[in-house]
Amino acid sequence: MKKLSVNKISEEVLAAFLDGNATAQESNDIINMLSEDADLRELLHISQSVDIEFDMYPLANDAFPVQAMVATCNETNLCSFECEKFVLDKCGIEYDPQQLLKESIEYGWLKDAGTAIYNIGRHCENMGLHVKRKYQASFSDIRQAIEEGKYVIVAIDGGELLGNKNEEEAEDRYIGEKTDHTIVVLSFDIVKQTITVYDPNSSHREDTYPLNQFINAWNDSKNYLITITPNNMKTYIPKPIDLSDICLSEDLKELREAIAENAHDIWAVDRQAEGWTYGPVRDELKKETPCMVPYSELPEKEKEYDRKMAMRTIKLMKKLGYDLIKREETELYKILKQRIQNSNEEFHCRKCGNVIYKHQVFCDWCGERLDIDWDKK
Repeated sequence: MKKLSVNKISEEVLAAFLDGNATAQESNDIINMLSEDADLRELLHISQSVDIEFDMYPLANDAFPVQAMVATCNETNLCSFECEKFVLDKCGIEYDPQQLLKESIEYGWLKDAGTAIYNIGRHCENMGLHVKRKYQASFSDIRQAIEEGKYVIVAIDGGELLGNKNEEEAEDRYIGEKTDHTIVVLSFDIVKQTITVYDPNSSHREDTYPLNQFINAWNDSKNYLITITPNNMKTYIPKPIDLSDICLSEDLKELREAIAENAHDIWAVDRQAEGWTYGPVRDELKKETPCMVPYSELPEKEKEYDRKMAMRTIKLMKKLGYDLIKREETELYKILKQRIQNSNEEFHCRKCGNVIYKHQVFCDWCGERLDIDWDKK
């Protein structure tokens, strides 16, 4: 049986520990070894990363559904497209529907699976309208936008908005977080606690729902809001995503400096292409700047600007559900890489039925030795 080189822990025991099924003594032994065994710490980190990759654990930091595909409620997958047409009509902008549909496909905004959440509003952008996207919006944001004369599109769980037809289904109404539909918010009534929307999938021009029902459906997209401003009233108030809840490990903090230095080099290349050179003081006419020096020679104030940009970029990636794993040519890294590459080839453990991946020797769930000749698969 294969053992970990340092502490002689069997892979079955380790698998049981990861799944919470190890005995008290086994768990205590592993915990005591973690502080002095780097290989064991790395193995636990990789195992958790693999589980996150394949949705065995919820994503850390309550990640935003950046890869959610909306417009999946019907066979045509056109609800996002129809919402934008609705806004263009309201703005009095002329367009060719067939040409818009053609552009949706050519630019990759509309796919067989639907429209990616971050592509809602692309047609309105192309028509010169001001489009602003925001996660973690609030009903106050919707209210303010409508009162300012802006148009509001939201991403929702279509099933939750429609509700259920009988009490038996009602129990499942708020289970899960599925973002699959887009609607235009038209108005609201604070007194009656209702909201009125344009739903492309509805046979009515308008539909009115209880406000709490709408909020529950909207919550599943992490309250994703798209506001569209007509040409005659453009305003811009930047509201970046709140990253205060994201904590970075020490190795990612080290990565910050590398990103910051590279960002400065990219900036310098672009400025040189525009004719800028070094000068003791910034001079727009002469195109001279004291920052045209290597990153190491920048004043700390300038370095800090690049560091903040780098740190926020890393945090944003984690907030959007991505994980960074340092590439090292170790056996553990090779295992992770191999699993991801073969993720479309799914098999099941004959003992517990858990999903396993090509070239696995032991089941992650029950620790069963698989004894599978993968070369014949």
